[in-house]
Amino acid sequence: MRLAAFIGCFFLLVITPVRADDEHPQPFDGNYDAMAVVDAAMAQALAEEKRLLLVLGANWCHDSRGLAHHFEDAELAATLEAHYTTRYIDVGWRDRNHDIMQRFGVAAIYATPTVFVIDPADETLLNRDERNFWGSAYSTPIETARAWFARWADARPATGGLVESSLVYQAMMIEIDIFEEEEGTRLSAAYRDIGRWRQADTADQPDNLVALEREVDNWRRNLPRTVSQLRDEARAMVIGALNERAEGEPFTVATVAALDADDPDLALRFRPHDSDIW
Repeated sequence: MRLAAFIGCFFLLVITPVRADDEHPQPFDGNYDAMAVVDAAMAQALAEEKRLLLVLGANWCHDSRGLAHHFEDAELAATLEAHYTTRYIDVGWRDRNHDIMQRFGVAAIYATPTVFVIDPADETLLNRDERNFWGSAYSTPIETARAWFARWADARPATGGLVESSLVYQAMMIEIDIFEEEEGTRLSAAYRDIGRWRQADTADQPDNLVALEREVDNWRRNLPRTVSQLRDEARAMVIGALNERAEGEPFTVATVAALDADDPDLALRFRPHDSDIW
């Protein structure tokens, strides 16, 4: 009886969200040349002095559809109409249209949907550090959506302070970016393999496909956390080195310059994903 009750509850938990978003939009269509769509939208955004908004998602994803449902809100729709040229890019099971994300310096997406806010004047991805924010769009309140898209309508990335001005710090950030790009490239290859195997006949699928899918899913969840931890560690190392040099006094521009001149060896530990296949 307990097992039956557990199964019944679990089944309700699984199907209830599906029923709840049955009427949500399904705007993701993979039957077009996505790069041509982006090119045209970029030109339109530039001509209309708007920002290009790319939503990378899929119709199977309730968070992707949840964000599209948010876009139907009157207040948010007015913000999008006034400030953005919006396009939906179908990424399938994260195995499609990798050339779109790579165009804007992203090797792999970690969540669906992933949202790009782009300045069409120079094709700069403005919200790089917040591009994964909408991975839980379905459960994110509409008030949050209204505020987020209103803020990014004219916001630019923060320029940083004394720590960010350090060449030592910037070099460590470049190391982390290279690590993320390399790992993201591997992860994108894994997405493509999983997508291909899902479409193949059972006889042509690896015997351990379920385990491989679980590995890739854990990888995509862990990689952004790892990158975030590395950035925190790098910042802490540089602050520690600056405080040591300042000998208890507040550090200044001169402290940063002296640290950069010394070029201390502040080494991060990079741990690539361990896989027998990718």
